[in-house]
Amino acid sequence: MKKTIVLSICLLTMLLACHKNRSAVNQIKDGDMSLGISRLKNGEGNSGTLDFAIRLISNKQLLADKDKSFRNSLWYSMDSCFYLMKGQRKIYSAIVQPIANGVAGTFEYMLSFNEEDLKAGNWSLIYDDRYLNHKKYTLSVPEE
Repeated sequence: MKKTIVLSICLLTMLLACHKNRSAVNQIKDGDMSLGISRLKNGEGNSGTLDFAIRLISNKQLLADKDKSFRNSLWYSMDSCFYLMKGQRKIYSAIVQPIANGVAGTFEYMLSFNEEDLKAGNWSLIYDDRYLNHKKYTLSVPEE
């Protein structure tokens, strides 16, 4: 009984900690994949960046048709696939960090942009897929 209570408290604490630094999630879906973006709140000392968490969930059939090199590309060659756009101006992410989540068919990334480059205005996050379906997805950037 005591062990169950301690485990419950630990689980609740971990769940609250995981959601503490994320804001609302904006999503977009089509028949091939689903993309979600949430803005990460800056920690102390990271005041010069805007950070986002991106989750890409592909259709199982879409991934099954690709060989291992395409899957490796989704891990190691995503630097120019994500950018912010306002009008004709593009700003590429300073950092694209893949996050291992252990869920097949799902890819997660942390993106970091220099805040100085992003003056006031409505920016859209563009995901230009180069490996699965070659479509371009536009997500609105969530507010903090």
